[in-house]
Amino acid sequence: MNTFLHQPRLAADDLFSALRVLFPQTQPMRSTTTAGVEVVSVLVASDRVRDVWDEWRGKHGETGWWPYVSLISPEGLTSGGCLHEDVDAAVLENMVAEVVRQDHDARAASIVVSSFLWSADHAYLEEGELEEWLDDYDPDRLAPRLSPAIAEPLPGVSRWVAEDPNSWYWRDQRWLHFVPARGGYEVPVMLPGLIGTGNGTHYLPPVDDAALLRRWHEQWGAELYFASGSYLELVVDRPPLDPRSAAQAATELTGYCEDTVEDPRAAGDGMVRSTMWTLWWD
Repeated sequence: MNTFLHQPRLAADDLFSALRVLFPQTQPMRSTTTAGVEVVSVLVASDRVRDVWDEWRGKHGETGWWPYVSLISPEGLTSGGCLHEDVDAAVLENMVAEVVRQDHDARAASIVVSSFLWSADHAYLEEGELEEWLDDYDPDRLAPRLSPAIAEPLPGVSRWVAEDPNSWYWRDQRWLHFVPARGGYEVPVMLPGLIGTGNGTHYLPPVDDAALLRRWHEQWGAELYFASGSYLELVVDRPPLDPRSAAQAATELTGYCEDTVEDPRAAGDGMVRSTMWTLWWD
């Protein structure tokens, strides 16, 4: 039977065995979602998890398993507490097929337009204010307001890997989950509900997450690094450094997560040009 689901090169048993050797003090775990997606997980010290993630990200072409960091345990992934229980194997197959077939650039553009229309409709704008509102969503209008091009990316620092956003205390370990996926952009579809994207009643389906993440991966080398409920971080290998590219990224991030990118101009001069994009939804 033909399937659009990604088939990893490394068997789950072999990945599990390799992690057992590498992390003897924190034995790995295996879990399976209601849709039949197997996830292999291991606890890693917070101060080491970025290096471990980088190592296994580099091995993705050999293994076919995408690693991402999270606060959510393997039990949390499969208990229905964070993932959609109504996504069975057939629904998952259809979603992955849509991701594989879709024009992700066109879909990403449509998402930004839809977000603008939704936000403008709920902003109760006075006559003439719509033009000012467009300044944040039109990269050609935003770019002249940004700083000149910079030579090197700004340093990006992870916020959620060091700090637990759901608690007042700090933890010294993070879960590293391995998901059979073509890339980090496919993880929100394999684990629907993993990312709590949305604004009020304007929620995005996982295929929209995948479209934007894939576009950002191809444009700027953005990779899914951390995902835990309403918190998301992307490691960005080639962030946009000139005003026009930074404006493009800033408007797309505004359309995706206005809760974080409240000021596209500040984001276009700051976070967008850094090697880490940190997002969260209220």
